[in-house]
Amino acid sequence: MSERLEDLFDRYVDHLIAGEDVSPDEVDEADMAGMLAPLLRTSTLVARQLHTVEPAPQFRTAARIRMRNLFFARLARRDSRPSVLALWWQQRWASAMATAMVVCLASLGVLAASFNALPSGFFYPVKVTTEQVRLSLTTSEYERAQLRLEYAERRLAEMSSMADRGDAETAVLLAGEATRLIVQTASSTAFGLTDLASGPAALVSADASTGVAPVAALSADREEAMGVLQAALEAAPEELKPDVQRLMSELTREFDATIAHLEDTTER
Repeated sequence: MSERLEDLFDRYVDHLIAGEDVSPDEVDEADMAGMLAPLLRTSTLVARQLHTVEPAPQFRTAARIRMRNLFFARLARRDSRPSVLALWWQQRWASAMATAMVVCLASLGVLAASFNALPSGFFYPVKVTTEQVRLSLTTSEYERAQLRLEYAERRLAEMSSMADRGDAETAVLLAGEATRLIVQTASSTAFGLTDLASGPAALVSADASTGVAPVAALSADREEAMGVLQAALEAAPEELKPDVQRLMSELTREFDATIAHLEDTTER
């Protein structure tokens, strides 16, 4: 009996879906009509209510665009996911390129000569280019973050050296570059501080045309960089916390020395 009820109900629902007007009282078997009639009447009311719901054209358009965007976004994620072979080849290729570059430069003595180069030196472009190549060849986000922290520490040392040479404008530019590297590091996936800005709004040039004193520009960079490093230290994984702490100590020392030197020079 239960199977017969299910068949009758399924057939009635099929008629409703097809848009046919069927009355619940038209059930063949009289003994089943009393049992099915309340359920069939409820189904009829629900079907009629559903037919009266008509989405607005704007809703249909927005839904179609959203579904299309979700489809292509998922497709892009699937296509962008490299295979195991591709990852293995990328790492092998990166290691080979880095090794070849280091051997080539070292054989010419250029790499050693450029390591301590300053912006005013002949080999400084080689130094900066080598840093960029190492970043581009690094596949690990943690290693890339360590490199950026290392490069920020270099910019701070160069800032202090250029200030000692009396080049306050270059010292301010190097401070801005160090701050940019720190913000970029903290915004990477290794730290996850995505709410940070992409970097300083502009590198302030401390000259007469801007009217910004070098000490004021350096103080602003120091405050910004230290605030970012403090936030990065809280969010940093354990293996990167020593690097962040070391950079915080170097930042304090280099900025203090540079600002003190420029203040002494101004008072003279």
